[in-house]
Amino acid sequence: MPELWDLYEKDRRPLGRTIPRGEPLPQGTYHLAVGIAVLNRQGEILLTQRSPEKDPHGGCWEIPGGCAQAGETSLAAACRELQEETGLAVLPEELTLLLQEVLPGVHLDIYAATREEDKTALRLQDGETEAAQWLPLEEWLCRVGQGTYLTPSWYPEPDLPLYPRLREYRRGKRNFDNHT
Repeated sequence: MPELWDLYEKDRRPLGRTIPRGEPLPQGTYHLAVGIAVLNRQGEILLTQRSPEKDPHGGCWEIPGGCAQAGETSLAAACRELQEETGLAVLPEELTLLLQEVLPGVHLDIYAATREEDKTALRLQDGETEAAQWLPLEEWLCRVGQGTYLTPSWYPEPDLPLYPRLREYRRGKRNFDNHT
């Protein structure tokens, strides 16, 4: 059975309908996706490398994330996606919502969490993630959107408010105004 996505209005109101993953979204509808920026106390961010066979952007580096399944909240999707892609289990209360973006066909919620796992403790998801690395946050911020380093939304402009929020999160801030 194919994975199903809930459909939403532009203002995030649920439409009460689903669509199988991979099918074109009906005009004017949106689905829900999440990204999780995992930071450690050394000021590094966890990046995963997309499997080469993933379309689009195979082989590129990104923060973990993915799409919410039908009936799943944004927070539940973030916990599930992080565990599926990296093996890191987080509780919902360990996640901080940094930013909510409205993109073409997608409501993207970006969360942050602090974890201290060594990269050798990660369990990467076959067919999704090829490798992982801890990269200093400032180095990632210089690379993001260039070469093989994807912006969290794959759209450079909407992600601009995220970068100062990551720095603030690293300094201890945990409450953000999330309306973009």
